[in-house]
Amino acid sequence: MTTPKRAVKAPRKASTTDALSHIAPPQLDLFPVKPVVDVLDAKAIVGPRTGVEHLVRVRPRPNDAPHLVFHDRHGWYCEAHGPSCHAVMLAREEVKHVD
Repeated sequence: MTTPKRAVKAPRKASTTDALSHIAPPQLDLFPVKPVVDVLDAKAIVGPRTGVEHLVRVRPRPNDAPHLVFHDRHGWYCEAHGPSCHAVMLAREEVKHVD
């Protein structure tokens, strides 16, 4: 009994879009959506003895779930995603403009 032979796949060729992706600029949005950033009162929400200096609620799009961003002795961080979350940058910029 012989086993069926598998077809040998040809190596994938680099398409022209792969080659142009390094040259072409990224496409711009015609109607960019502005994130919703709310600076909250940390003492009122967390408590009067909190070490949180800034508490910010960030929604990348108006209907997205909010990210809670804290600034305390540990630095800036998103509650769910940590310090590398994009919402942290948006929160820091908003706090700069408020102060």
